Amino acid sequence: MGSSFPQITVQLADKNQIIPLTEGSDLLSALRSAGVYVPAICGGRGTCGKCRIKVISGNLEPQPADLTFFSPADIKAGFRLACNTLPREDISILIPDTGEQSFHALNSFDLGSIGVSNAIAPQRVILERSPLSFARQLAESRAGRISLKELTEISRCADMAAAVAAAPVPANGSPAPVNEVWLYHDKGTILAVRDKPNEIYGIAIDIGTTTIALALVDLQKGTIKGRVSMVNKQREFGADVISRIQRANKGDLSLLSGSVRAQISAGIKELCRDAGIASADVCKVAVAANTTMLHLLLALSCNTLGTFPFTPVTLDFVTCTFGELFEGDLSCDITILPGISTYVGADISAGIYFTEMYTSPEPSLLMDIGTNGEMVLAFDGKLLCAATAAGPAFEGGNIQWGTGSVPGAISSVKYRDGKFDIKTIADSPPVGICGSGVVDVIWESLKNGLIQESGRFDKTVPASGLFLAQTKDGQDINFCQKDIRELQLAKSAICSGIDAMVRHTGLTYADIKNVYIAGGFGYNLNFSSGAGIGLIPPPLQPKIKLIGNSALGGTVKYLLQRDSVEAMNTIIALASEYSLPEDSYFNTIFIENINFEAGGS
Repeated sequence: MGSSFPQITVQLADKNQIIPLTEGSDLLSALRSAGVYVPAICGGRGTCGKCRIKVISGNLEPQPADLTFFSPADIKAGFRLACNTLPREDISILIPDTGEQSFHALNSFDLGSIGVSNAIAPQRVILERSPLSFARQLAESRAGRISLKELTEISRCADMAAAVAAAPVPANGSPAPVNEVWLYHDKGTILAVRDKPNEIYGIAIDIGTTTIALALVDLQKGTIKGRVSMVNKQREFGADVISRIQRANKGDLSLLSGSVRAQISAGIKELCRDAGIASADVCKVAVAANTTMLHLLLALSCNTLGTFPFTPVTLDFVTCTFGELFEGDLSCDITILPGISTYVGADISAGIYFTEMYTSPEPSLLMDIGTNGEMVLAFDGKLLCAATAAGPAFEGGNIQWGTGSVPGAISSVKYRDGKFDIKTIADSPPVGICGSGVVDVIWESLKNGLIQESGRFDKTVPASGLFLAQTKDGQDINFCQKDIRELQLAKSAICSGIDAMVRHTGLTYADIKNVYIAGGFGYNLNFSSGAGIGLIPPPLQPKIKLIGNSALGGTVKYLLQRDSVEAMNTIIALASEYSLPEDSYFNTIFIENINFEAGGS
């Protein structure tokens, strides 16, 4: 690189990082290349306003997009968007705290609903010094083939056996017992061989479009030993699966794959370190995610995912070694859970397994209200599955000041005495607004005449929108007209999808006995606000059960239950996809449901 290119100094909490700018590279690209995370859920097109930076020294001329997202006071204070910005001289910048670095994804679920009756128990085996190999002795104690990994475990036990074999082999050739070992096996596969009973663990991983959650599971006790969660840093490349498919198809597949693999590797290391366990004690890892996230994890081509007829490379079980995907010294295998379709993935099949709705005679509805808006209706031994184009509004995406469920996110809002009273996550200084706060703002504004049924602001609302709070940097957090439109589209996709699915099956709302709502948005939602804006049909609201992260819960269940492979295969066989966009009724009511009803539902 020539010396004529400017340098960027990024002021971080513990140090300054100097980043050289290369020819044709904008500021956002340079930050990404240097490993500095900046939210950019529009993929750097200048339409989301998330990649905020603050110029501390040097000159960075404002661009048209800056004038759209920042007030004159903000511009004067040095706030800019990193995308489409080409510094012409050395500058020093600060990246405002959005809370995403301390993001905590929803990783809770009701462990009691999983059960541990089939948890893995050790089997006592006596290894003998005899012409019969140690491997054959162990193989005769259970069914199945022996892998190289298993042989390595057996070899270690052979070393132990030799070390404790004080007595020689009898001259008459009769076998002499030399060592007692404990065998852990599951579905015909040796998980571990130990010289004494010991704890063994599995790791369950849920890769969401917005978040990643991991759980460390004691495979004998059926308990959760630790949890880790984080924001999915693929958000740098876009908030939804379509934008990431497009980026992958433009040559960034390795970047997207490397990003999520590095995060999971770090998360596994953190889990083991915090729990104080050795990597050798982790014997099973299972992963659930939507189909696009799994393609990106496995670095599979996404070229056919985004165009009709939306053909994935695979929806089946995939098994690989730990080292094929992640960094670290674990030696166990990785199981990728199967999905149902391109837009109803393994996260939903894991959720079905978690709820056991596929075994219930009562019609039940599962909804994961997030970026992709998946739904499953169980009835008459069938599983009807659909995905709605809800978009990322429920998780803070495409909202001007939207953010995930991070410390400082406005999560609850009330309108009193002509102003909004807010509550933030962890009672931290405001950094933005998450999905539950967005729903609250709209419902409170509808009740108080600030927003009309059409979604338009009342004429008394200023052009800048509704003022909610101010950041510690002095920026106004406003809720604007575009934010309302984003939420209207998302809520209509959900409620119209529910209506169309129920109508398609010939059922009524009265027939549905259970409504399971999964995901972080539903877990934090004020349901009176959700009812007010028409998100969920009123007859279903008394039947709602919040189940938390069902994808992670189902993956934990997969690790613990002996019949999990058969159960997952049964779910896939029962499932069929229902295409909402091809249903004329859905398209009609989608338009009708855009508006808010007077007085709510």
